Amino acid sequence: MPLLKIDSKEFEVENGTTVLQVAEANRIEIPHYCYHPALEIVGSCRMCLVQVEGMPKLQVSCNTFVSDVSSDRKVDGKYDMVVHTQNDLVVQERKNILEFLLLNHPLDCPVCDQAGECYLQDYSFKFGNAHSRFDENKRVRPNEFLGSQIVINHNRCIMCSQCVRFTQEISGTSELFVEARGYNSKIAVLEDNPLDNLLAGNVADICPVGALLSTDYIHKNRIWNLKKQPSVCQDCSVGCNVDVFSQTDQILRLTARENLDVNGYFMCDIGRYGFHRYEEIDRVLQPMVRKGDSFVSADWETAIQKTIDLIKKNKSNTAGIVSPFHTNESNFLLGQIFKDVLGSLPPITGEEITYPSGFRISADRSPNTRGMNDICEGIVEDLASKIKTQDIRTLFILDDGVDRKLDDKWKKIIGKMDSVIVLSYAMTDLAKLAHVVLPGYAPLEREGTITNDKGRIQWLRPSLPVKVESKPDWEILMLVRNALDKKTEHFVELGEVMKKMGEKFENYAGITFFKVGNQGYSINGKSS
Repeated sequence: MPLLKIDSKEFEVENGTTVLQVAEANRIEIPHYCYHPALEIVGSCRMCLVQVEGMPKLQVSCNTFVSDVSSDRKVDGKYDMVVHTQNDLVVQERKNILEFLLLNHPLDCPVCDQAGECYLQDYSFKFGNAHSRFDENKRVRPNEFLGSQIVINHNRCIMCSQCVRFTQEISGTSELFVEARGYNSKIAVLEDNPLDNLLAGNVADICPVGALLSTDYIHKNRIWNLKKQPSVCQDCSVGCNVDVFSQTDQILRLTARENLDVNGYFMCDIGRYGFHRYEEIDRVLQPMVRKGDSFVSADWETAIQKTIDLIKKNKSNTAGIVSPFHTNESNFLLGQIFKDVLGSLPPITGEEITYPSGFRISADRSPNTRGMNDICEGIVEDLASKIKTQDIRTLFILDDGVDRKLDDKWKKIIGKMDSVIVLSYAMTDLAKLAHVVLPGYAPLEREGTITNDKGRIQWLRPSLPVKVESKPDWEILMLVRNALDKKTEHFVELGEVMKKMGEKFENYAGITFFKVGNQGYSINGKSS
């Protein structure tokens, strides 16, 4: 293996590794703009210049590969390459490059949405000059709408071309291109081919300088005011890893979080903007019990007792309906309560899309179908027929939430029931048909594990504070289970449910939040 020396540190590296990759892996800062690990290397920004001993001029570290050299060419008799990142020549060249990049860049950090997470801002402070020598008028161009909620501020653009390469290599749609040459070059789209694909929001994420902006977030808030929570997208069975940014009780944006075993570096716009559908919903904030054609509020003790009475009334003719929108732990507990007849509602599906880069949007638009099937034994395939043949009179349902639109068939089935208990966060079509509604957590309030369609168990973390009298779904199900059978375990916290689930199902044995971590844990035993 080649021996590389960067400044005073030595590293044994794989043949064909770039200097920048080694530096990033070992927390040696080499500034860069145009490099992205998922995109073709172009070396156009020139910020990552370093000095390589034996080469006549500075080299771009993103495109300088380390390899074995013959013994007579080794530096100091042992190194295959020696790199300097902090000497006077490199430091001065960084200042020169930054000065060029800032020639036409507006001094608008106070109003720029990228402020606080801007590489141009950070590198100017760390590596640039304190004052500009440019006394001429700056070039000023108007903003342009590119499509798919993306606006470009041309005055901020440094032509790193990451966005262009993204549409060419990742989405494969090639809407963006570099128009003209030299001083007049800019990022553009054709009038009849605007930026229009379900991965378009990623170009705003990867833009290093705030030139590409999502209209969904422009001037909404400041990054330093927001709480950042790592979690998992719940809009399809792929389970993209995301960062959720919120303030008080409001989600302001979602961005992709790197996980090479799931979504790589990106996410789709279905998941990126999907949180808005939870903003204007009719939340269920306390237990509700039907009285005639309407509901009355009840305390938890009354609601649980009413639930138990309804279940016991038709105990041998009761079924549970699990949900692929709920966590493994909630589905597990419901499965332990209703072992005789357990089913689920018809799947919610969309179009399966696979991009040239391999990024996938699943046709299964629920996040936990695999987990639900893993930890719920004997789920009935044709629940509607089972209800009819076994004369089911009572249903306990984990509501899919606002994504579930009941068709006439299921409205008729549920309408004929003697008793319907629904655990839901909103007054959905299903909840409106219930006799008891138990208020659980909304998707962005829940904590637990979900399993994606490739068998990767992931940690769903809460991103919003809890509403009023809602309880965690698993806790509500535990209260029902304990009330039906006093001998069953009383779980104090979610980890105890996970432990019990692991005892029942081998693939989930030993699973803890610590073991799952930020990158998830594969059922085949390979974690990242």
